[in-house]
Amino acid sequence: MKKHESSVISLSDSEALEARKKIYQIMNNYPSTEDEKERSLGLFLRGSLLARIFGIREIYEQIVNTPGIIIDLGTWRGQTAVICENLRAIFEPLHFNRRIIAFDTFTGYKGFSEIDNATEFHRDGTYSTGEDYDKFLSTLIELHEKSNAMGHNYGKHKVIKGDCLITLPKYFKEHPSEFVSLAFFDVNSYVPTLESFKLIYDKLVPGGIIAFWQLSREGKIIQAEGQVYVNEILNKYPHQIQRSIFYPGLCYIIK
Repeated sequence: MKKHESSVISLSDSEALEARKKIYQIMNNYPSTEDEKERSLGLFLRGSLLARIFGIREIYEQIVNTPGIIIDLGTWRGQTAVICENLRAIFEPLHFNRRIIAFDTFTGYKGFSEIDNATEFHRDGTYSTGEDYDKFLSTLIELHEKSNAMGHNYGKHKVIKGDCLITLPKYFKEHPSEFVSLAFFDVNSYVPTLESFKLIYDKLVPGGIIAFWQLSREGKIIQAEGQVYVNEILNKYPHQIQRSIFYPGLCYIIK
């Protein structure tokens, strides 16, 4: 299995990366019952992942009183979508119309063009999750729904597999009255990011939020979000922009 970018492109030193590996090993071999292990996952939750969760919560709280669906574009393993379902259950357990729609090819990145800077870790095919992961994620999200408050009301969310240049317009065509309160972007190629942004912004309610995981990332890789923002969004679409106080790489615009 090829290395994930986080083990190569990291601000952490070698000692920190080694500690991360040891935490993972301890988690896999933790001496407890399954029930106790499930209730003790906080033992193995690293600060950077906790900051990511806090960042998602920070944004989610701002749309609690805003109607509309949540879109997770480039969901990959689906962590953001799952966290949003659990935040929904905490902050608005009776809001059964808060639907989460997760989009991904699940076959890895797709759509890099000359304007994108493909690398070993960011090129067509990287970040593939394997066959039928969309079905796995659909089942997992439904299990979270069932385990949450008012769990009898499940099946609200969707996982949609395919190229977002095709699946996103198709979704809105099939759901013409759908509008958006929050969208997370982690697509990382220029044309899909731009075209998806234009479509989602048109469906975004006033006060709605579009969040970018890679917008201000430094370096010559993963520049699509920053390029799209500077070239296509900054002076063309009315908005405010902020960064997460917990997870600085997470930036978001408010319509």
